[in-house]
Amino acid sequence: MTDFIYSLMTDKRKSAVFFPFKFILYLASLIYGLAILLRRGLYKLHIFNTHKAPLKVISVGNVTLGGTGKTPFAMALAKILEEDLKKNVCILIRGYGWDEQEMLKRNLADVPVLVGQDRFRSSNKAVKLYGSDTAVLDDGFQHWELYRDMDIVLIDSRNPFGNGHLFPRGVLRESKGSLKRADVIVLTKNNSMPAGMDGIRKEVKTINKSAIILEAAHVPKHFYEGRARSIHDLSTVRAKRVILLSGIGDPLYFEETVRGLGADVIEHIKFPDHHDYRKKDIEKVTARCDERHFDLIATTEKDIVKLNRLGLFIGSYKVLTLAVEMQILSGKENLIDRLHSLYTH
Repeated sequence: MTDFIYSLMTDKRKSAVFFPFKFILYLASLIYGLAILLRRGLYKLHIFNTHKAPLKVISVGNVTLGGTGKTPFAMALAKILEEDLKKNVCILIRGYGWDEQEMLKRNLADVPVLVGQDRFRSSNKAVKLYGSDTAVLDDGFQHWELYRDMDIVLIDSRNPFGNGHLFPRGVLRESKGSLKRADVIVLTKNNSMPAGMDGIRKEVKTINKSAIILEAAHVPKHFYEGRARSIHDLSTVRAKRVILLSGIGDPLYFEETVRGLGADVIEHIKFPDHHDYRKKDIEKVTARCDERHFDLIATTEKDIVKLNRLGLFIGSYKVLTLAVEMQILSGKENLIDRLHSLYTH
């Protein structure tokens, strides 16, 4: 059912027979849009309160559902704050996705990651326990409860705004006009469609003339195997027959990345974003693999975290995890200057 609804949201089903379903989703999106406006209005009228934390808060968020790279960018931002600005950073997350939490802790061993829906409370805890002076608020663009000193919004260059409709008729969490609130806008996955960047930049600038615009990309670093994280060079998959396993927001981008490394991807077994794997899921995956002739399985860091946590193994097959990092391709100096300004005013 989830896959069916998502196919309607993304207009992958174009036949007229699906129009009634799309119309129902459209009506639901109108209700959703009114709920957003009401919630924002309640905060503007101070009926609901926005709390100011005792440290600088920088939000990393988006206006669409998943797939923009918020967590990899949050990691990149934390490193910039630590290394370039010498700040004592923490990261605040809701904790809905245990995969993101484990990824952050694994890749930022010296950065406190505080989990909880009450992120004002988490920010105070970070100051008291770790002496933090800056918090990166993961997925915070729609988090009105906590005052932000800077809003960074990520946009997927391959599919900036979906079909232009709000959820659940489309993938927009807010209207495009919400970009007016952003201080920094990051166009991600720039490496996959450089020819179309000028048009996206122009559209973004039409909405928000004052925002800094960055371009960034997910860059593969290496593969690793098992909990021991034995490292394998990217060339390991070259000319190999590979089965992909993923439950992420943009599985096609993952597939294109692995193909770009020279792999012969013979099948991609996909689950919904943030899918909680169960034993029966892996049994089905293993059964499917048993039917194919291939060299190895490749998956993402988000997926391997879940599989390891649950102690799930895909038979005796070799499973490699692709490690990637978010690299800012243009505008990094402008970002650093803007970050510096937070601490001088």
